[in-house]
Amino acid sequence: MIPTIRTVLAGSAVQAGKPEVLSGSSRLDRPVRWVHVSEVREVADLLEGDELLLSTGLAMRGTADEATDYVSALIGAGAAGLIVELGEHLPSIPPAVLELVRSQDFPLVALHRQARFVLITEEVHRGIVADRFDFVRFAQDVHETFTALSLDGVGVDELVRAGAEMAGSSFVLEDLNRRVVAFHAIGRPADGLLADWERRSRLCPRREGTGLAGLEGWLTTVVGTHGHEWGRLVVPNPMADQQRLGMLVERVAQAVELSRMIERDQQSVQLQAQSGFLSELLDGRLGDESTALTRARALGLAPGAAYVGAAVQADGASEAETVHRAQRRLGERVARALAASRQSAIAGVLGDDQVVLLLSVPPRSTEDDVLTAFAGALRADAGRDPVTIGVGTAEADLLASSRSLRTAQHVARVAHEALTPGPPWFRQADIRLHGLIAQLHDDPRVQAFVEAELDPLLAHEARHGGGLLDLLRQFLAAGGNKSLLARTSHRSRPALYAKLAQVEEILGVRLDDPSSQLSLGVAMLAHDHAR
Repeated sequence: MIPTIRTVLAGSAVQAGKPEVLSGSSRLDRPVRWVHVSEVREVADLLEGDELLLSTGLAMRGTADEATDYVSALIGAGAAGLIVELGEHLPSIPPAVLELVRSQDFPLVALHRQARFVLITEEVHRGIVADRFDFVRFAQDVHETFTALSLDGVGVDELVRAGAEMAGSSFVLEDLNRRVVAFHAIGRPADGLLADWERRSRLCPRREGTGLAGLEGWLTTVVGTHGHEWGRLVVPNPMADQQRLGMLVERVAQAVELSRMIERDQQSVQLQAQSGFLSELLDGRLGDESTALTRARALGLAPGAAYVGAAVQADGASEAETVHRAQRRLGERVARALAASRQSAIAGVLGDDQVVLLLSVPPRSTEDDVLTAFAGALRADAGRDPVTIGVGTAEADLLASSRSLRTAQHVARVAHEALTPGPPWFRQADIRLHGLIAQLHDDPRVQAFVEAELDPLLAHEARHGGGLLDLLRQFLAAGGNKSLLARTSHRSRPALYAKLAQVEEILGVRLDDPSSQLSLGVAMLAHDHAR
C-alpha cells in the first residue's frame, strides 16, 4: 500500500521525535507520493503535489506574514502535509500559521524531540518503492491474465468474473439503458447487489474516464471506443486500493470491448459467407438440389421439412453513421434474434437496409412456429430502431426457396414504406395493391396517370393550400363513407360536404362514383409512394 501521513507518523523514525498533530487530523489518510526535506521559503515552486515536507522551521522565522505566506504556498502547491521539528530555531508554531492551517484543514505535525530526517525519508521512500514494485507486479498479473483470457476467446461473463475475483469486489457491467449485461457478486448475494439497479444507477451520473461517482461512491469506467461508448463497468463497493482497482477495471473494460469486437467480426465473416450463398441462390447459380443442400449445411443450415424466406427491413443509414455501420448493426440484431429463438437459418445483408434470411422449418413444426419465435425475439430486442419483417411462402425444395426470398424482399420493402406497423410479419396478401404500385411507380405511364387524375388538385394546393389533398386522402381511406369521415376528422357535416364539393369541382369528377374512387385511390397510392 502507498504510504499515507498516518502510516508515516506511525513509523519508528517519526515516533522518536514525539509527534503532535496540530491540524488536519481528518486528512491523515492522504497518500504521500514523496518526502522532501527543505528549509527554504521558495520550495513550493519545486513541488508537484502530494509531497510531505520535513523542516526544522527555518522558513517560518521572520514576520508572521512571511510565515503564513510560506505555508500558503505549500497548500497552494498541493503538498500533502508539513512536519516541523521544534527546537532552537523555532520553539513553537507561530499563532498566525496555526490559524491558517486549521482553517484549511492542512496536516501540520510538530516534533517535540530531535528526529533523524534521513531515517524518516529512508523509511518512507522504501515503502513508496515497494508499493510501486507491487503495483507493477500487479499490473503485469492483470495484463497476463486478461491477455490469456482474450486469446482463449472467453465471453463477457467470464471476463467480468475474473476482474471481480482479482479485485475482491463485486463487478457489474451495464449498457447505456442501465440494464445489467453481466455481473459477479462477491461478499454479498446477487439480489442485494442488483436490487433496484436501474434507479440506483441513474443516481450515479456517467463521467469521463475512471473514478468515483454517485451517492453510493461507485467506481466506474466507460466501455467502448471513444465516441462509441455502449456501456459502463461498475464496482459498487470499491474496497481495494483505488489506484490498482482503477487500472484493473480499465483493463477489464478493454477486454470486454475486444471480446465484443471479435464476436462482431466473427458475425461479419459469417454474414459475408452466407450473403454470397443467398446471392447465388437468388441468381440460380447453385447447380442442383443436392449441391445446394450440401453447401447450405456447411454454412450451418439444419435440414428442414421446408424452407421459408424472410427479409428484415430497416430505415436507411442516418447522417450520424455510415451505410456499412448500419448494415452491420442490423445484421448483429438479426443474429442475436436467431440465437435467442434457436432458429436455424442462413442470413445475409443484401442491400443497404435489408437482411435476408432462409429459415429451416423442422419436421415437427410449421412455418408459423418458426416465424413467431424469430419475430418475437427480434421485437424483444428493445431500444432498437423499428424494423419490418416480410415473408414468402414455404417451399419443400431449397432451390425453389429463391421465389420465397424474392417475395420476402419485396414485401418487407413495401410494407416498411407504405403500411402501418402492426402484425409480427407481412405476406404478399398484406401489401396487395401497394405491392403493385411499388413495382410500377417509376413507370412513365403510371406517372402520367397520376398527373391526369390529381394534377388539378395538386396545382390548387400549390397555389392556395387549404388541405384539400389530405381531405381527399382521408375520404378514400374511409371508403367514401362521409359519415365515418365526419366522425374521424372531427368536422361538421355541412363543412365537410362543402369541402368535398370543392374537391369535385376542382377535379371535375363525382366522388360518390365507385369508378372515380377506384381511380383516385390508385393515383393517390402511386403519388404517396413516389414521395
